[in-house]
Amino acid sequence: MVGLGLNYAAYESQVYRTAFQAVPERQWQVAYSLGMHPLLAFRRIIFPQAFRIALPPMTNDFVALFKDTSTAFAIAVWELATAYRELANATQSYLGIGIVVCFYYLAMSLPLAHYAHKLEQRLQRKSTGIISSGKDK
Repeated sequence: MVGLGLNYAAYESQVYRTAFQAVPERQWQVAYSLGMHPLLAFRRIIFPQAFRIALPPMTNDFVALFKDTSTAFAIAVWELATAYRELANATQSYLGIGIVVCFYYLAMSLPLAHYAHKLEQRLQRKSTGIISSGKDK
């Protein structure tokens, strides 16, 4: 579990680093010229822009992490793939139980992907200045 966590921590750190580097340096200069101190400039100007940039790859990584936990059975951690393997071996019903396990993974990952998509749309509307009346949903 530590290895899986460290692996994804490395990916996430690169996502965040890239997002912060994508915000133009001029944004800091403008914030300072408005009299903001560094922490306030980061919180109000830099972080919201970087968050919009980092959101899609960040949510993709979280969904992938959720799916990659099935590799944890290699180190004898009980989880869904391990349960599938043991139940399928016991009942000799590989396809039926496999389909059920697929639906479980789908049922757990689709809401996260859907929520991330809605959040991305909301942030996109805010950044472009388009205000939704609720009729386009």
